[in-house]
Amino acid sequence: MMKLLKYDLKRNANTFLGMAAILVIVQAVLSIVGNVKGWDDGLIIAFNIILYVSAGIIMLVLVCKTFEANIKAYNRRLLPVHPAWTVLSSLLLGLVTAAVFVAVMFTHALLYLHFKGIPYDLAFGLASVKDWLEIILVAVWGYTVLVLTIFTAITIGASISIRGKAGTWIGIVSFFVIINLMSWLESLLFGNSDSSDLSLGVFRGSTNDALTVATGGIEFLSIAQFLFEAVFAGLMFYATIYLLSKKMEI
Repeated sequence: MMKLLKYDLKRNANTFLGMAAILVIVQAVLSIVGNVKGWDDGLIIAFNIILYVSAGIIMLVLVCKTFEANIKAYNRRLLPVHPAWTVLSSLLLGLVTAAVFVAVMFTHALLYLHFKGIPYDLAFGLASVKDWLEIILVAVWGYTVLVLTIFTAITIGASISIRGKAGTWIGIVSFFVIINLMSWLESLLFGNSDSSDLSLGVFRGSTNDALTVATGGIEFLSIAQFLFEAVFAGLMFYATIYLLSKKMEI
């Protein structure tokens, strides 16, 4: 798996590094110009968030395109590698790139607070260390489930022997079917139907108060709900491996 990961990192190194360099340069120019021109801090932060969200989406697309290229490449099928390692290596690629992406955002936030003279404990002290660790774990879990869902949908689309773009559309439809099926089953079993709550992986927090979301208002799902999501993710992982195995046999 690590050899596959190293190969994917080398193959995408120029793309990821180029995107990171462009992001850093644009963010720096935006911050400098905004402060020189006297723009409102809220406007600068809003532009920064838009840029980071856009870069995050592009990064996720690149990871998914890498997985799609791997399962369609004929030379990959010739390697004596179990399909599980193909899925796990791409999943780990997504986690590694996401970690670097978050590190860049965190560094940017620290620099912004430093130049603005805002104490770190005031900005990051809204929650305890335990709360921040739980938030990080929840974010990792939610991202993992999302990427695994996309991988499953891509594999379903690639397994359909139809000419043209039909396989791509089937993959897109499969993604929304899986997401809605998981949400429906979770609501059916645990009654999570309150639209005033925000649900992400094993995390649920009230959207009525932004400060509550960031601090003690965090409400985690029960062990049963987490196990349900874990089992569902395991089924998606198994289905992806099964479809890849059949594709390699063909």
